[in-house]
Amino acid sequence: MIVNIIENSNIKETKINIECNKTDESIIKLISIIKNINKNDKKVIGISRGETYCLDKNEVLYFETVDRKTFCYTVDNVFEVGMKLYEIEENYEDTSFLRISKSIIVNLNRVKSVKPELDGKMLATMDNGEKIYISRQYVSEFKKKIGIGGKKDG
Repeated sequence: MIVNIIENSNIKETKINIECNKTDESIIKLISIIKNINKNDKKVIGISRGETYCLDKNEVLYFETVDRKTFCYTVDNVFEVGMKLYEIEENYEDTSFLRISKSIIVNLNRVKSVKPELDGKMLATMDNGEKIYISRQYVSEFKKKIGIGGKKDG
């Protein structure tokens, strides 16, 4: 891959051109990364014990909805957030966050290991040792996103 950067003080908005032989998966991924560059900087606003915190999204283990309230779990604390799960999905689309059940969105970067369960679910162990279930209907997308269980090219 060749990368050229041309600085021009007369340009008002950054323009990116991609020249390639064929648009393949790596090009599509590159475009997604470029389009979501600002999403990667988004902070999570959470409330704990009456105080409002600005959290780096990488601190988040997962989001969970309980009794119509949404919570953000980190290693040390639980914060209430003012967004619904579908809003979190929209805000963090094409990032490391993925819905794994009707009530949970997990940060894939914080998943340490997974193991299949008898009923088609999977059990994910987070990097802090906490265990959460991946519902059967979300297992396929989870496996695809982390790159396990698919057909091998050959």
